[in-house]
Amino acid sequence: MKSTVLATTVAAVLMLSAADASAQTKGAATKAEVQSIQSQMQALAERLNRLESANAELKTQNTELQALADRREAEMDYLKSQTKDLREEGAVAANEISKVKGADWAAKIKGRGDLRYRSENIWTERVVGGNATTPGTVDDAADRYRQRVRARLGFDAKITDHVMGTILFATGADDPRSSNQTFGSQNSRKSIGLDLAYVDWTVTNGVDIVLGKQTWPFWRPGNSLFYDGDYNPEGGAVKFDRGMLFGSAYGWWLSEQYNSNPVGENSDGNVFGAQVGLKFPLLGGETRVAAHYYDCGACQDQNSIMFGGVGNGNTMYRVGTSTTNLLKYDYEIIELAGEMGMTLFNQPVSFWANYAENMASSVQESTAYAVGASIGKASNPKTWNAALWYQDIDADSLFGQFVDSDFGDGRTNSKGLVFRGAYAPVRNFNIQATYFLNTLNKNETRDPLYFNVNDSLSYDRLQLDLNYKF
Repeated sequence: MKSTVLATTVAAVLMLSAADASAQTKGAATKAEVQSIQSQMQALAERLNRLESANAELKTQNTELQALADRREAEMDYLKSQTKDLREEGAVAANEISKVKGADWAAKIKGRGDLRYRSENIWTERVVGGNATTPGTVDDAADRYRQRVRARLGFDAKITDHVMGTILFATGADDPRSSNQTFGSQNSRKSIGLDLAYVDWTVTNGVDIVLGKQTWPFWRPGNSLFYDGDYNPEGGAVKFDRGMLFGSAYGWWLSEQYNSNPVGENSDGNVFGAQVGLKFPLLGGETRVAAHYYDCGACQDQNSIMFGGVGNGNTMYRVGTSTTNLLKYDYEIIELAGEMGMTLFNQPVSFWANYAENMASSVQESTAYAVGASIGKASNPKTWNAALWYQDIDADSLFGQFVDSDFGDGRTNSKGLVFRGAYAPVRNFNIQATYFLNTLNKNETRDPLYFNVNDSLSYDRLQLDLNYKF
């Protein structure tokens, strides 16, 4: 731009010089020629002014553009710095989130356990002598004293908002009705087994599906010993508890058999059953009544569904010279139960009753019943409990593999009283005493597979327990 202005100026000066020289050479210039030159000079001056104004404006715009470019470059540098910081903060946050997630998962798992030390005395009678034609006689057996321990450790996990999982390990891996371990055996190590392993899916409010090795899925009244508290069935169950109604339906597997002969048929032992009940308030407490039915499939004429091949009081027989015991009857058990709770003398009190009958054909010894009462609850510090009940079980009234392992030496065909008392000096610890005053072979029928005698036998058992929970 400066070059153009300079060239224009020089051209004007040259024109004036030329005009002046021409005038000196030819004489004075005409008035018109001078006015023409002046007009051109004026136009050149105006153009020069416009060019200078445009040049100044362009300089201003260039300065503004340069400042804007500098600001944009500074903003880019800032954004790059912020992006780097955000990436670093994001990495730190991701790491912290992973830690929080891990802590959150750990918070969804709860551990629990208990330990019981037991001192136990057993006084009973025995059968002496006898043969296939002549029954033996009853005499006192040697007294038995033993120290026992039971330890359990488990975890309950919240898998989702509707699914819970439980795993529990316990001492003992042999007897399905007991996790006690007896001291002795030269202080050898005690075995530990999988006691519980199941998932509990809450399908909807009050309805659950439970799959795996689980606790009894049905309600049991009071201290009834129709079912052993340590027995954990294996299979599936649907449970419901909504409003006044409760109940369950279930299926368990007792044995899985494989027949290598493809022509043969496998006879897997199983149990299927259901319970339906009603609960309602009465006399300041809750009352429950329920009906329960279960059927033992592939039980009659079988051996595999009995632990150790022993019927636990159920009638058995042998074929020919075989030494294998087989169950004589099927087990189609219908059970009625009720329990009434109330408060007396500021203590929880309950009265309960249980009745069962084997509906299978040809069964002769087919009924069982139990009645009892309890007061108090040994849970909080300086609380106590006392209970008394009577139970009478015919030989084939219940499936012997399920009955309590302490009452009547763990057999059907027994009857008697149970006394129990407990005291909790501190929380999570109580002292309990239980005394069984029972009779074995109550129907006094000779059964060489159990008692080769036409008489009943006395059976007394005292248990002193120290129970710890954590």
